[in-house]
Amino acid sequence: MRTLMVSLIALSAAIGTAQADTLGEAMVSAQESNPTLAAQRQRLRATGEALPQALSAALPQVSVSGGLNANDRDYEDPLVVDTGRSETWSAQANISQLLFGSGRVLASTRAANAQIAGARADYEGARQQLLLDVTTAYANVRQAQAVVTARESNVSNLQQLAEYAQAQFDAGVVTRTDVAQAQARYAQARTLLVQAQGNMAAAVEAYRRLVGRPPTDLQAPPAATGLPVGLAEALETAVDNSPTLISAQADTRLADANVSSAAAQGRLSVTAEAGYSLGADFDDDLSESSNDSVGVRLSVPLFQGGAIRSRTRQARALRSASNLDLAATQRSVQEFVTNSWTGLASARSAVQSAREQVQAAELAYEGVRLEQETGLRSTVEVLDQEADLLTARIALAQAERDLVVAERQLLAAVGTLDIPAASGGLIEDNDQLRGR
Repeated sequence: MRTLMVSLIALSAAIGTAQADTLGEAMVSAQESNPTLAAQRQRLRATGEALPQALSAALPQVSVSGGLNANDRDYEDPLVVDTGRSETWSAQANISQLLFGSGRVLASTRAANAQIAGARADYEGARQQLLLDVTTAYANVRQAQAVVTARESNVSNLQQLAEYAQAQFDAGVVTRTDVAQAQARYAQARTLLVQAQGNMAAAVEAYRRLVGRPPTDLQAPPAATGLPVGLAEALETAVDNSPTLISAQADTRLADANVSSAAAQGRLSVTAEAGYSLGADFDDDLSESSNDSVGVRLSVPLFQGGAIRSRTRQARALRSASNLDLAATQRSVQEFVTNSWTGLASARSAVQSAREQVQAAELAYEGVRLEQETGLRSTVEVLDQEADLLTARIALAQAERDLVVAERQLLAAVGTLDIPAASGGLIEDNDQLRGR
């Protein structure tokens, strides 16, 4: 246990002596280095290629090919003249252009734009979730440090009380019971201090996982800006900015485009085609020949075993499901925003109450100690008041942590959580995605 305490104290000292860090700087570091968000960014870029792939069907399709062929034929019939080995070559070039596709290209383009919009919303949701997780980890580290500080103060106070009780016992003022009570509380406080230091180490590692580096003397986060002034405003903001809702809306547009795409597969397509081929025998220059072709190809599926109609019905069912999912998402977002709003109001009230509780507990503790010295209070009463003071300090640390998280959670719920503008180091948007 002594080794664990030494390592935890060294960790706390290292955190306290390093350069100060702010919540905005932690967010910047996480956004720049977090591998989960980087992977999501690459998926967004991959999805962005859906649009040029969809548009390619409306552009000319050009292909060239060539081949070499060697042929050696032997005849068993002596009356047939053996022509020997022949070597030939050929080359072809073809071009085609879709003239009319019954809405195929338009449907695939709409689907691609919807995919990109959904991917961008998913990325933004992942980014805001990361920022909220960083805020939580940041607040957890500060809370853990405050708890450790409170328990260290508790251990120090209880040590003094135990020593005072022993001195009083030696002077014949108190009984052995008073000494035992003080020593028991002191031993318990040391155990709880070690547990608090372990919790702080776990909070530090969670912070390191998200941010990419250990915390360095975390400063008190400022009050969040841009918070809605009322629940109605929060709900209206969420309608326009919630990544979850925007992604669900994009899914409905994608499902609608898929219905059009499936239905278009059973309709007429018109394609203009042209080709040129050239070939000859290597041993006979006069054998060279060429062929030109130009035409229009019309294609209409007449019977596909019912596959096209089945896919269309399937796409329509999925479109209905997507619309229902959107309705469910709207309800979920409304619930999340409402709960976040009420949670923020509760957190603000809790902080105020906890601060008043700490002030009152500190005054009460000082008073009880003075009264103990004059013989008006027993050792147990002082120990109980010390426990009340510790409880108040831990409650304040919890309330301050909850307030920091509640403010950013409300911003994330309405879709406006972002890195503070003064933090610097924001990632520039170089994705160059089409169809935004």
